[in-house]
This record gives sequence, C-alpha cells and structure tokens, in this order.
Amino acid sequence: MVAGPNDANHLFVIDGQFDASLTVGSQGTNFAVAKETFGVLLGPSSLIDSSFEQLPQPSIAKTQMFSTAPGAFSGTWDIIDVDADWDDESEQVELRIEAQVSCSGSNLSASINGFAFHVTILAALPAG
Repeated sequence: MVAGPNDANHLFVIDGQFDASLTVGSQGTNFAVAKETFGVLLGPSSLIDSSFEQLPQPSIAKTQMFSTAPGAFSGTWDIIDVDADWDDESEQVELRIEAQVSCSGSNLSASINGFAFHVTILAALPAG
C-alpha cells in the first residue's frame, strides 16, 4: 500500500554516497562496455509505506581511466536509469542506479567507483 500525499506525516531528505565497482578493459582498437545495476536501502526501517515527491537524483562520484600504452583513447561513464521504490522485505526505500562504462583503446581500462545521490521521501510513519 502506498501512502498518498495526504496520508504522509514525515518528509525525509537523504543525501549520500556509496562505493561501487564497475570496470571494463579494452585491447587494441576494440570497444568494450559493461553495465550493472546497483542498489542501496534508504530511510528508517519503521516506514509503513511511502511515496515520492520527486525522482531520485544520482550522480557519478568517482571515475578512473588507466592506459598502459601511449596514443589516443576514449572512455565514457553513464547513468542509464534510476529508480526508487518501496521494498516490502526490508520495509525501506530501495534506490537502484543502472550505470554503464565503456572504453576503446589499446590496453585501456575505465571504471566507476562510486555514486552520490539525493532522494526525497514523503512517508507515513506509525503513530507514537
């Protein structure tokens, strides 16, 4: 059951950062790409249910590119999708960030090593 704005009695603003590891490596002129979804539970564990006043706002916090060969190379770091939803099992909000990293070049690796986020949760908490 999701609380509507009229049922909510608490507003949580959560700003945070978590470490993650998404790495890809390329050889020669090959293009390499890796994609993964990362999740984190947010908010107090006493939430009854929740709805969101706004979408979560993630950003990539840590990146790295490493090359052992001279010459031209390229890499990209992208957030593909973001979602925050109620998790029945934990009774918390789960933030999910789908990210992708790619690179092209001789002996090149690129990685995402962390994410920052801002989530606003409009929630109903039990009385008392």
